[in-house]
Amino acid sequence: MNQIYFPQITIVGPGLLGSSLGLAARERRLCEHIVGVGRNKASLDEALHVEGVDTTTMDLEGGLAEADLVVLCMPICTIVKMLPQIMAACKAGALVTDVGSTKCSIVKTGEQFSKPDGGQFVGCHPMAGSEKFGARFARADLYNNTTCYVTKTETTDLKAFARVSALWRALGTRLVVMRPERHDTLTAMVSHLPHMISVSMMKAMELSGEDKNLVRGIIGNGFRDMTRVAAANTDMWVDIGCDNQSAVREALSLFRDALNDVVDVKGEISKEKLRGLLEDAAEYRDFLATN
Repeated sequence: MNQIYFPQITIVGPGLLGSSLGLAARERRLCEHIVGVGRNKASLDEALHVEGVDTTTMDLEGGLAEADLVVLCMPICTIVKMLPQIMAACKAGALVTDVGSTKCSIVKTGEQFSKPDGGQFVGCHPMAGSEKFGARFARADLYNNTTCYVTKTETTDLKAFARVSALWRALGTRLVVMRPERHDTLTAMVSHLPHMISVSMMKAMELSGEDKNLVRGIIGNGFRDMTRVAAANTDMWVDIGCDNQSAVREALSLFRDALNDVVDVKGEISKEKLRGLLEDAAEYRDFLATN
């Protein structure tokens, strides 16, 4: 048997991330039974169809009652809103975690409602996913060789922290332990800023007034790669941008400063300055790409 094992895993919101976790947990024999909880029957049926869960229910408390592990895969604002009810419904010893892209508000609420005789919350953020969403795109290897943030504060239960860390290791991720505030600042730079840039590129193309059919025929891989994530779930990214807006604003400010460096004080592109920027960027990118 694996070092970490949960007789019942309950996934609240079994979409792409949740159903992929269910597939991976079953493949790696981390559990006996997986319950999917949600409010949309069609989405639950889809998770059942791809075998991301074994059974489904729209009864939140019923789905949580016997859960040994609860994984929250809803939008950030929904997680924060529902956490008090979720923590109250968990049995003693249950481990509750999430896959939310921001951590401060989620961890603060989750740890506030953790109880010694109930569930214990540990906030997480696996850096996995896709511009696609929904259980139909779930796959068992989604988390393989990805990074997962596991948060730790002064009030984090250490046993719960150890168990959730073991879970993500068993799912094939590399762990990064970090305070929620530090996570949100860094993630704004490496995840949220790229998404906003991708969206802005699409908006700039729209503002150009060029014919869509012509653009579709001439764009190359660079434009496709840089704008791929612009097609991601709108509701999810509205939540991310609003919940982490302070860090996102700072990241956007740094990007604007960097973009302004492309032109000189006269508003012209200097050959020497542009060369320096390109060389510095290439050197930094090569460093990041080196294992």
